[in-house]
Amino acid sequence: MGKHTGGIDEANNIGVKDVKRHFPIRNPAVPLNADKLAHTSVDASMDTAADGFRDTAKHSPGQQSGREGTVVAARSAATVVAALALVALVGFTGPPSAAQAATEGNVSWSEVAQRLQQNPVNAQVHRVWKAIPGLCGSKLDVAASQRATAGAKDGQVHLRWLSVQPSVRLSDLPPQPVYRGPSAEKSASLMFNVSWGTEYVPQLLAVLQATHTKATFFLDGDWVRQNPGMAKQLAVAGEDLGSHGQGHRDFRALSTEDLQRQLFQSANLIRQATGTTVHLLAPPAGSYDQRIVSLARQQGVYVILWSLDTLDWRRPPATEIIQRVNRGVEPGVLILMHPTAPTVAALPEIIRSLQNRGYLLKTVSQVTGETPATAPPSTLSGTL
Repeated sequence: MGKHTGGIDEANNIGVKDVKRHFPIRNPAVPLNADKLAHTSVDASMDTAADGFRDTAKHSPGQQSGREGTVVAARSAATVVAALALVALVGFTGPPSAAQAATEGNVSWSEVAQRLQQNPVNAQVHRVWKAIPGLCGSKLDVAASQRATAGAKDGQVHLRWLSVQPSVRLSDLPPQPVYRGPSAEKSASLMFNVSWGTEYVPQLLAVLQATHTKATFFLDGDWVRQNPGMAKQLAVAGEDLGSHGQGHRDFRALSTEDLQRQLFQSANLIRQATGTTVHLLAPPAGSYDQRIVSLARQQGVYVILWSLDTLDWRRPPATEIIQRVNRGVEPGVLILMHPTAPTVAALPEIIRSLQNRGYLLKTVSQVTGETPATAPPSTLSGTL
């Protein structure tokens, strides 16, 4: 437990009378770790098939994309298992009864704390998905909230929250790549690997800015050297940045010394152009081995793969890219894209569709930082 926290997107404009109606009491002794619920009951043969593909894939972009087809079946079954397990665990209370509605105004500080708290979720290592980050939680500082409310004198309840760390953080796990975020939160992350061309990057950025969306751009060091101004533009816009290595090399074919140079040189070029120190590395074509994962971790860098490949590098119609996302999306998904014309055309609908289905968009740095996509409200209208 530590400093007061806000979050990415606070759920404000909530009234005191809404607390009982919309927020069931959350038992802190039973943290909802949906990743464990979703995956421990999946047929082991799915895990074995996905692991076998990873070991035998040739790691070119076209061949690497086949891994997703193997894993999609496992993810679909896992989603059903997760849904049933969550219903069994937390139940469904339905709409409030007349008795509940009659007493919904009688909300105490302790009830606000119980109903609005966010329980932390532990990071874990999974057989298929490797390192899955956790989520930080929030606990109401009742004394600080009472003081803030008394001092404001504006007819609102002012809430002060403390961050609650998971007992197992991503940094506590052994070095493993990250393919996805935790499924305990309905969020998705948009990722763009950039190693060629300049035509479509500004157009992607324009769509993100128009939709108030942040994404993660993994930049090739050679591309940054040739386009420092465009790299800087991404940083100024507040986009999340990571490294895509340098020269689109196959990491598994490089010596350990060359891997170290890949880490240092690409990160240095990005820092010189943008002022950003990167903590994420997306291996070209998804080609990696344990050497690069361990070397990166020693530098405080996480190796990032993906859980949904749009295959946009093949330049299919925009409708096909949209359909792939709609079919494969699930909570915690990392969606891989590239700067292409059909991607630019598809991106507005991808964002709109995800948001219409209730997904919150967050960056990969927020995923590895275990930052929730939403925070509890900072104020409640009404009085306690």
